[in-house]
Amino acid sequence: MKTFFTVFLFLLFFHQSRAAIRTAIGNTGQGWSVAGNWSPSGIPQNGDTVLVPAGITITVKTNIYNTAPNLVIRVFGRLHFDPSGKLELGPASSVNIYPNGYITSTGSPSSVIKIGNVNKYQGTSGTIVGPAFASAASGISPNGFSQGVLAVKFQRFLVKANTKQQAQLNWTVSEEFEITGYDIERSSDSRNWRTVYTQPSTISNEAIKQYAYTDSFPPNGIIYYRIKAKESNGSIYYSSTETLNRNALRKFTVYPNPVSSQLNISIEASAVQSPVSITIYTSAGRKTDQFTYDRLPSKLELNISHLPKGTYRVILNDAAGTKQDQTIIVY
Repeated sequence: MKTFFTVFLFLLFFHQSRAAIRTAIGNTGQGWSVAGNWSPSGIPQNGDTVLVPAGITITVKTNIYNTAPNLVIRVFGRLHFDPSGKLELGPASSVNIYPNGYITSTGSPSSVIKIGNVNKYQGTSGTIVGPAFASAASGISPNGFSQGVLAVKFQRFLVKANTKQQAQLNWTVSEEFEITGYDIERSSDSRNWRTVYTQPSTISNEAIKQYAYTDSFPPNGIIYYRIKAKESNGSIYYSSTETLNRNALRKFTVYPNPVSSQLNISIEASAVQSPVSITIYTSAGRKTDQFTYDRLPSKLELNISHLPKGTYRVILNDAAGTKQDQTIIVY
């Protein structure tokens, strides 16, 4: 028994010592199955991480493996399948296609990617463009790849309004050992994104980590949020995209807008706690007016004829700490 255990430990160490990061550097001959097309030299084996850099194509021309290895494949360039080209992978494998990376084929149904003996890609599926990923948990071809999300081990991502009507973001991740930080990105149309905050990763031995961020001044309307995780090697992963509808959270409305002299404000009295203050700021953040009410009327009429033409923010604060803002245009 002792001899068997010693041999087992040796084989385990030997297997782990062979695991490597294999980077595609060429596409000569039979492509994937040529050792010289990889750095370090050698066809990717069980436990390896496979990188296909941007600007590089690697072609799968045959059934590469007799025994399905567990590989982590990261495609920044192009992974191409000729007819009968097959990658039959183990159940712990994953295939990540990054933005500007893609999978192509000649269209043959004999071209496949299998994970755990389940088809994730077939040549008839056409081109898969990143960001997308496939794992044992994703679907079956032609829906074997989850589009728009990379497998950065995001366990959960939630966005909701807190008691001050700010956007509260919470996300949970696992396997964070290569992540250096997170960019919180916000968009009003789900196409054009900007970073509103960068959260460094924490250093701990916890398998699962939790993060939170409060967007104190989100714009009105429907807001889109996503988290961008950044690896030390430059790799990027995205969370799912979550939304918050601030129109549904408004406790007050302003009209008319644009406005010239009299601004009307209607406040949902049951949703706020007196005293209430209304403050007007210029677009540069300078306070121009402030109005405080111990007893709240159902409608407020504010004389703003003294304000120069321009864009202003009207901010409501109440005794409970609720804070909301709307933008007006004075003409």
